[in-house]
Amino acid sequence: MDAPREPQAPLARNPSPPIPPVLQIPTGLQPPQSHVQAPGPENISRDTQERAEDSDHSESDHDHDSESETGSEDAGVAPWSAINEDTTEPGEDEIDYIKRNAGFEPSATDDEYWQKMIFFELNDPDLVPIEAGTIDWMLEHYNGTAENPNHESVMRSPIVKVGGYDWRIKFYPKGHRSEYLSVYLENVTIQSPEWEGTEDFVNPPFPFLKGQERIKKRRSVAAQLCIIMYNPAEPRVFEYQAEAHQFHKKSADYGWRYFTKYSRYDFHVRQHGQRQAILRNDRLAFRAYIRVVDDPTGCKWEHGDPSPDMITSTTGLRPFTKSLTYIAAAVPLLHFQPFREWAKTLRGDKDTRKYLQGLLLKMYTRKRSANFGRPSTQFPGDVLEMLWRLASRISVDFEGTGEPNKFKELVGGFHPEKGSACGANRLATKDHSSLQAAVDEHTKVKVITCPPLLTLELQRQEHDKKTRLWTKLVNKVEIPDHLTVSGVAYTLFAFITHCGPLSSSRYVPYVRPRGIGKGWYAYHDGRVTVLTETEARGKHSGFKEHFREPSPGSGYDSPFSHYNEHIDAEVTCAVMYVRDDFTPQAFNFPDTEEWSAPHANKDDYDNPIKTAVHEFFDQSQLSAAFQSHNRAVTVAQPNTPALQASAVALAPPLPQMDGEDVVMTDADDDSQFAAIEEGITEPTDLSKGTHDWLGQHYYEGDYNEARHQHGGGHLIDINGDEYLGQFDDGKKAGHGKIFYATSGQQYEGDWLDDLPHGHGKLTEASGNVYEGEFREGRKTGQFVLRGTVTEEDKGQCTICFENEITTAFYDCGHVIACRECAVKIDFCPVCRKRVLHKLQLYGVKVQVD
Repeated sequence: MDAPREPQAPLARNPSPPIPPVLQIPTGLQPPQSHVQAPGPENISRDTQERAEDSDHSESDHDHDSESETGSEDAGVAPWSAINEDTTEPGEDEIDYIKRNAGFEPSATDDEYWQKMIFFELNDPDLVPIEAGTIDWMLEHYNGTAENPNHESVMRSPIVKVGGYDWRIKFYPKGHRSEYLSVYLENVTIQSPEWEGTEDFVNPPFPFLKGQERIKKRRSVAAQLCIIMYNPAEPRVFEYQAEAHQFHKKSADYGWRYFTKYSRYDFHVRQHGQRQAILRNDRLAFRAYIRVVDDPTGCKWEHGDPSPDMITSTTGLRPFTKSLTYIAAAVPLLHFQPFREWAKTLRGDKDTRKYLQGLLLKMYTRKRSANFGRPSTQFPGDVLEMLWRLASRISVDFEGTGEPNKFKELVGGFHPEKGSACGANRLATKDHSSLQAAVDEHTKVKVITCPPLLTLELQRQEHDKKTRLWTKLVNKVEIPDHLTVSGVAYTLFAFITHCGPLSSSRYVPYVRPRGIGKGWYAYHDGRVTVLTETEARGKHSGFKEHFREPSPGSGYDSPFSHYNEHIDAEVTCAVMYVRDDFTPQAFNFPDTEEWSAPHANKDDYDNPIKTAVHEFFDQSQLSAAFQSHNRAVTVAQPNTPALQASAVALAPPLPQMDGEDVVMTDADDDSQFAAIEEGITEPTDLSKGTHDWLGQHYYEGDYNEARHQHGGGHLIDINGDEYLGQFDDGKKAGHGKIFYATSGQQYEGDWLDDLPHGHGKLTEASGNVYEGEFREGRKTGQFVLRGTVTEEDKGQCTICFENEITTAFYDCGHVIACRECAVKIDFCPVCRKRVLHKLQLYGVKVQVD
């Protein structure tokens, strides 16, 4: 999975060079932790990290070793220097201290202890351990003697076969580009030239395009590992590091540049609490524990940030820079083979055709446009709203043809009032622990249409009437593999998660294109990952508690991570099911498909078009357009002819981007949108509807022909403010009542341009009632104030009754006003004396009796 940066693992050292410490009496040797937690991406293989920095993973570690050794020879052999070994032994008091404080002292040769600690539980039936093994290596001459010095920069252990692969320890006695001992584990088999790093894709998650070059799949092996360096004469003195890694051709080793706590100049000194120094008689011993794991995803425990080409080679899919609403909405549809075939048949110079076919061409070819990786424009919105927009836009673009009906026959119309379980008609999953129970309850009172690809929205937000705040619902909802809707059988195909706070517009689609047990594919920001059933559904179906408890299993790429996001981070908000009579076609599509993209030339296949060029708004127009489109309605009475026309008229423009393109302006093409609008017959009267999408305001009431709130309506803003009253062209106007969520105040009266204007009554949270005139949101003219004076009121300015009293008048000494009112006063309102000076008071609270 794609995840934010994680803090370093407790068993892994900081990858930045540590400052050599001053040797002091330490607190004692702490025994290893009783369990291993999973590695984070910060703890990157030192050689792998250097390849990423130096050559973008284009060279093997063996090549770097050759460069390092050659460079040393060219520079000449460094002069040998003797090491004064520390032969001190702990005294009786220190022995007592060790026994009293250290507790259990593990030995580096205690296999049972280390295997239990290092080979952590996988907790996933799809991850199967294959074989475990060890490498034992005795280094007899770490430094050598003056007559026979050790000038080796790299030393390697004997080779041991584990899980069908050859492994060995690689040791840098003088450090690998550091002043610390460096130790790595090499997969010799993968490093060998005879081992092919790629192979053909079998049953790819998305078909290849006939006539185009097929990418190769990366071969790799996952393994848990630990390396221990210890004193062979006293194995209770050791240093170790543990991790888990995905080994492949461009990352065939894993290890630590800063393996030891102290630098190579000081590591041999015995520390307080150690029975001996780790280096004794110029001898060091190494033991490596390896367990090879069968990882069907091929990307478990991946370290670093893989390149887009590496992602495509690993998963078989093309990543997108951002996973926003239009990506999360369109990608699962294009993974559905019947919809894909329909999209390929679209013709005409229509925006939806250009968007869908442009995106489809990128997914077929796996090629990236020139703008890949650049910041993209984010649109506020919900992924189900985007699907509704897509359906509405297709109705406009292909009016008079059979395409809108074909679209609805395949995936539904995403209309809450026409049988789609989304928007105001979403499933009430807050009250049900399983999706099947929610569907059964829903179909008792409402009808759910059953297209081949069925989309269901889960209830993931709620407005609390007591606190008057919107909250994100994260309760656990069981998502079954098989679902029955009104007697029709379905199989799970995809689900979409909402990430971050309720106001976030970031969604991640998870698709299972080959069916049950064939892996999930997640489109995160800038990458695609393959996940097992446990990783995909188990971690995103919701939570029993409001906060996720810290646990080793909450990491993303690495099982040693302590990274724990807030529970609002990612939770399933929508699911997609394939009707069982379509499962053979949906899950068993051929590896290669034919398609000649209309108007596409060879360059379009090699360099995909920038789909944003089809967005004909400049930045200011775009913001205004989407602001109004967020108010788009779902028609409450679809059988009324005027309202049916309204539903077509309200179809918003589709944002034609794929998350990697910037919005571009093409003023000449604005005429295309104008032509579409001119061809629409607007309704002559008001239409009723409901706006109810995830993370947006709620509105139920009247709309005008411009898609603005107009007439009577009920609005709950995203900040929790609740308004019931009249609107005029999208703004509060006329008579209305509002409850302010933050202040607890209520206002009922006249409105104009979204502000209290005219006669009104303001009820404060304290119970005081102000009734009088308002102008542009401010009190003015005559008023009547009713209520009870509270202790808080006694501290308010006696002139404006809003701010605290903070100013004293000199020389009469009266303290009755705030600073803002005091600057306007020349004569004291109490004694009528002239105010010579105004003194500002700090640190005191003034009350007027």
